[in-house]
Amino acid sequence: MVEEDSPIIDFYPSTFEIDMNGKKMAWQGVALLPFINEKRLLEAMAIEYPNLTEDEKRRNRWGNNVIYAAVDNHIYPFYEALYGKRKSQEVSSFSHQNITYLLIRTFSPSLSTWH
Repeated sequence: MVEEDSPIIDFYPSTFEIDMNGKKMAWQGVALLPFINEKRLLEAMAIEYPNLTEDEKRRNRWGNNVIYAAVDNHIYPFYEALYGKRKSQEVSSFSHQNITYLLIRTFSPSLSTWH
């Protein structure tokens, strides 16, 4: 992303405009970035994939969706009704600073086991 001889260096501009349409603060604006040619990106990355660590490869895979809802939150009963009847390994709770959270794990379409 920063090497001058990268075949995709143009995908990562060092400066860019921010569309402030109706916004007052820069962080509210929309970054105007160049469109990325998917084929070029995948070709450039194919060279680097063999050099990734196992941890980097794991981060590039589809993972589990996780929803956190405090027991005191108004949405908690909704999630408990949806997922509370599932196996205990899929729904659990934990407490932190006197707040109990419902932890719901759902499977992504491409996964069949937990990692």
